[in-house]
Amino acid sequence: MAEKNNTITRQPVVVIMGHVDHGKSSLLEAIREDFVITSKESGGITQHIGAYEADFQGKRITFIDTPGHEAFSAMRQRGANAADIAILVVDAVEGVKPQTKEALDFIKKAEIPMIVAFNKIDKPGSDPEKVKRELSQMNVLVESYGGQTPSCEVSAKTKQGIKELLETIVLVAEMEQLEADPKSVFRGVIIESALDSKKGPLATLLVLEGVLKEGDLAATDRVMGKLRNLSDFQGTVMKEALPGRPVRVLGFEQPPAVGEECKVFSSKEAALEQLKKIKECPKAPKVRTPEGVETLNIILKTDVLGSCEAILGVLQNIPQDKVVLRFLRVETGDINASDVILAEQAPAKIFGFRVKTDEKTVVLARQREIKIRTFDVIYDLVQEVRKVMTSSLSPEIVRKDLAKLKALIVFKREKGEQIIGCRVLSGEVVRNVKTEIVRDEEVIGIGRIRGLQKDKKEIGKAEKGQEIGILLQSDIMVEENDFLTAFTEEKEKATL
Repeated sequence: MAEKNNTITRQPVVVIMGHVDHGKSSLLEAIREDFVITSKESGGITQHIGAYEADFQGKRITFIDTPGHEAFSAMRQRGANAADIAILVVDAVEGVKPQTKEALDFIKKAEIPMIVAFNKIDKPGSDPEKVKRELSQMNVLVESYGGQTPSCEVSAKTKQGIKELLETIVLVAEMEQLEADPKSVFRGVIIESALDSKKGPLATLLVLEGVLKEGDLAATDRVMGKLRNLSDFQGTVMKEALPGRPVRVLGFEQPPAVGEECKVFSSKEAALEQLKKIKECPKAPKVRTPEGVETLNIILKTDVLGSCEAILGVLQNIPQDKVVLRFLRVETGDINASDVILAEQAPAKIFGFRVKTDEKTVVLARQREIKIRTFDVIYDLVQEVRKVMTSSLSPEIVRKDLAKLKALIVFKREKGEQIIGCRVLSGEVVRNVKTEIVRDEEVIGIGRIRGLQKDKKEIGKAEKGQEIGILLQSDIMVEENDFLTAFTEEKEKATL
């Protein structure tokens, strides 16, 4: 690290975001396989601690390895911008999706530079240019479109473009001139925490300022402890951790919440002053459900107050245009019979985070047919809430236009049916599909194409340029020079 006065040039911290199934985890895995820093002491075995370091051309890069933008949102909710650079992963086949837009919003609010990674370019049908156009409609212009946002075409599967992506990260980091003062007071942020049955509370800290050392007395807003057993993502023991580095620690009295800031104190008295004496969970805002919008009632029970606040903050960031979340009870403590009874009466869904359910409550829930969902990872809880929200929505009817035809002559008319000579202007028309009837640029009715003929023979389909006869079922009488738009309607799983 280059030193300038008391400051050092620190390694960049990168978060990878994007729509579910667009390859965020696969991309991280591809980077980890080829560019992870290996240690002789650890034997090169990586552990999941919420972050890891890659080594590219002699320069270290920290990747926050938390799933999706839920954890990143929890950090932002507490005012801790842990990342320096965001990579927006977009599937080059599917293009922009709802969570792509959510990720973009998070990145913009965090005010950090972004790199767009067009993933899955090895797949048939990949079209990065189409995705660039979609992004441009959201005011994101990549460099090849005259903008300032760098982009790379990558394949997590074949590893094509991975080196170019890392080169871009290094370049953006150099332009950002990332610096930190190792002699300043330590400041870090919790990026992952857990309760180990043998070791006790585990936490992963990302060092933002100063240096974290073995034996330091540290505190967040709600939990403190003398930190020990500092180690990196490969389990290698660390005596100290410099800015930009992730470090796993033991010693907190209870698991801190993801996103909480952490500081080091000279005495226990000073650390205690840092702790906020909050007696109860934050109250979820009251919501009004617009007419025609579904409501999902939730009972949320968590282990500690910090988790309570973090989860509420993340859940409230889920789009609620179609389904509104209403929190009937938000408390710390184990799930009990009172929660089950309320869930039955409301009705409501019970979600627990790092809490238990006693045997009597389990039996009661089974009798009342109430499902209790408990989780140890915020991301998993949030994804399940999303799933329940989506399942309450009716499937969306999606129309797909197949062909456009022009009526040339009407051969026969009977009640509810007509035989019409048409020319296929575009696309491909098949039998048993719906069609709009357009006259003078206005839709005047709907019909169904029951049959197709060419040279008095039945055919299965007709393409652009062909002149055919169609058997149209409709109460609307078609006239010469009317236009017909053949289309299908399919049910698709609703999205939030």
